[in-house]
Amino acid sequence: MKTAGKRIIESAEEALAFAKGEKDHNCIVHIPDAINVRRIRKKLGMTQKVFAGYFGVNLRTIQDWEQGRRVPSGASKNFLFVIDKEPEAVRRVLVMGR
Repeated sequence: MKTAGKRIIESAEEALAFAKGEKDHNCIVHIPDAINVRRIRKKLGMTQKVFAGYFGVNLRTIQDWEQGRRVPSGASKNFLFVIDKEPEAVRRVLVMGR
């Protein structure tokens, strides 16, 4: 039986390998149930129009999300989560792809 210390070290090593891209199987990704688009946008100091253009999302979609007429789901929710955590990385990738 492994000690608590050994389990902690193994977990840390697995997390490091995952972060380096060396190991990505058997991992569970956790995306929050709710995404607050307005909070993300305001955190970045952007208007709805600027946010939509900056990240390539339809302005009407941003408005619908913020007004509660629609709720982001699936890939949109994941995309917004990444924007919230790493907005500049998202922008760099989007610009490189053009």
